[in-house]
Parts: sequence; C-alpha cells; structure tokens
Amino acid sequence: MKRIFIWGAGKELEVVYKAVNKELCMIAGIVDRDSQKQGRNFKDNIRIESPDVLKGAEFDYILISAIRYKAILNDCQAMGIDDNKVIIFWKDNEEFPYIDYKEKKIAELEAEVEKYKWRLENLPYELGMGRRIHIKSSEELLHVIIGRKASLCRFGDGEFELIRNRERPWFQTVNPKLALRLKEVLDSDDYNIIAAVADNFGSLEKYTPKAADSIRQYLYNGNREGILELLDKERVYYDAYVSRPYYIYKDKKYAEKIYSLWKTVWNERDVLIIEGKYSKIGINNDLLINANRIRRIICPEKNAFDYYEEILSTVKSLSVHDELVLISLGPTATVLAFDLAKEGIQALDVGQIDMEYEWFLHGAEDRIEIAGKGVAELSWCRIPFDKIGDEIYGQQIIRRIEDA
Repeated sequence: MKRIFIWGAGKELEVVYKAVNKELCMIAGIVDRDSQKQGRNFKDNIRIESPDVLKGAEFDYILISAIRYKAILNDCQAMGIDDNKVIIFWKDNEEFPYIDYKEKKIAELEAEVEKYKWRLENLPYELGMGRRIHIKSSEELLHVIIGRKASLCRFGDGEFELIRNRERPWFQTVNPKLALRLKEVLDSDDYNIIAAVADNFGSLEKYTPKAADSIRQYLYNGNREGILELLDKERVYYDAYVSRPYYIYKDKKYAEKIYSLWKTVWNERDVLIIEGKYSKIGINNDLLINANRIRRIICPEKNAFDYYEEILSTVKSLSVHDELVLISLGPTATVLAFDLAKEGIQALDVGQIDMEYEWFLHGAEDRIEIAGKGVAELSWCRIPFDKIGDEIYGQQIIRRIEDA
C-alpha cells in the first residue's frame, strides 16, 4: 500500500481527498504552509501539519491539491523531493493509478456550471442595465489627489463585508465599532476626503477573464444588492483599484501610467508610512525613489483596529507639517486616513500598492511570493519565510506599536 501526503488544505481538499483510492494507498498526512490551518483535524482525524514534517517522513507520493500549485512545486524542489514523487491533481490527467479521476471530472464540471451562473446573473449589469454607480477612473482620482492634496479612503470587499458585520479579510475580525466607523467614512461628503469604491458594478471588459469571474462570484447571490444599499446612486465615487493597477487588468501597460501618477503624488514630499510589519513599502524597489525623507510607524499586521487609538495618537504626535501619510493597514487604513484628514493631514489609504508594484516589476502572470514581504492574497506566505536585511528600512522606523 502506497503512502501519500496531500499538500494543500484549501477548498479543493475535499474533492482531492475523496478521489484518492483508499484501497490502494494510505493518506499519511495533510500539510499546508498556512499556519492558521495547521493543527486542525480533517476527515478520519488526519491532522493538518506544516510541510516541515515531510523532511523526516517516509512516503511514496506528494499529491498537490491546490489549483495554484507552482509555489508548492517550488517548495517540493527546494526540499529535495524527487519530481517523480510529486503529483499535481488538477494538472495531471488520468496518469496516476491511485486516483479516481471521475471525481475530478465531476468537480470540474460543477465548477464550470457555477461560473455560468455568476456570468448569467451579472450580465445585465455588464451590459449597462439595472442600477448603476458612477465611479470615476484611477487616473481621474490621482489627478484630484495631486491637484488639491486630497486624502483617500478606499472601500473594497473587505470593508463592505465588515460594514455588513460579515467576516471577509483574514487580517481583521468583525468589529461593531469598526463597522460604524467605516459606514461614517463612506457616508461623509467632505470635499478633501475621497471615497473610492472598487469598480465592480458595470462592464468588466478591462479585467482578465479570471479577475472578472472572481468579481462575478463575489457579487453573486445577493452580495451586489447588499453593497448597493450602502452606496448613494446620486454620488460620484472614484475607483478603489487605484492601488491595484496591474494584476487584474488585461492591459499590463496600464500600470505604467498609474504608477507614474502615484510617483507624482509623493514627488519631493516627506513621507510617513503606517504599515504592518511585513509590508515594507518601497523596500527593494524604486516605488518611493523620488520622495524626500521617509519615516515609518510599524503596526500589527492583524486586527490593527484593536490598537486604533494608540495608532491614531502616535501618528498625530509624530507627523510634521506637509508630510504625506501613506497607510497600508487593511480596513483600519480607511478610517485612519479619514481621521487624519479631519486634522488637516493629507493621508492616503494605499492598500497593496507595493505588492502590485512588485508583481508589475516581475512581469508576473499570477500572484507570486516576494522575498522578505508578506503577500496578503497568498495564505502560505502572509508571513515571509526570509527577511530583508535592509539597513535603511531599520533606520526609517520611528515607532513600533504593540505586537509589531
């Protein structure tokens, strides 16, 4: 009987586990890089462990369950695992005798049917029918920020889910006070505080097919209506994807234009960065090369709103006149940018701007790991495996808050 480890404890695990022929092989374990999944028990009381257990384990095969398998494949190679022992469930077709591929075909067909449900429900809105929200482009938004030194508060799926008291972003649990504050920011009509909303509600033609389907999936089954209830159909919003100009777009050159405008925003400005401890905005790239002095306040990367009063008072006490504040701190950044703007401090919620810039520089076709930086969208490398030994980064840090 063959001993098999399954690598990947995501949503695909159920199908993969079911497809393994238990009469011919034994599932010796399940491994995943995501520390939040480790320690949990799956079916038959199989405990999900760190991939490190493979180093001393005996096995015949590693079965990769994740649809995005390249990073896992790289990890297997780095661990010295023989390529002939690594089987990719969603790629290898009917070549591995210990898998019932009928289960795979059923799962693939069910997934395809689901896609068409999303597409059909969303099609009227993509064709310009139904209720519409006026959202101006990222270029227009950046020109407004440059022209009148406006502040920026962004609303994406995480912020909307939190307002609706629903769990969404892994880095922030549901918090009633945060929900109220986010709704307050969304409803504000301050001339110098811009509310930006993800441009998901009309045509999706500019996005890659994969990104468009992801948006349709999120809006499916009542989510669109739930979000639209929070928005004012008479109001003009701007595009929250201003900080994500690369990965989801068909036209990869579009990012050049947007990043050029971003660099104009902080050109020859002193910059104060408020970020999680694994963000490291502008480190090992030239994103902030034309800024003047750069200082940093490092905050917890998870549940930062629990430390909100301390973060706000620290920024207010340490910021100097005409210093531009850039914030990458999940939904907390949306509220913090608003409160700082009310104090006369220009503050921009820049989200994952640095990671998108890294992918742009790498010409990445998929979300990839970046050395020394946490990748929010990739659960296995939200905490980076390696460290950036950058002396300048350490010198720029002026304060660390709580567990940061």
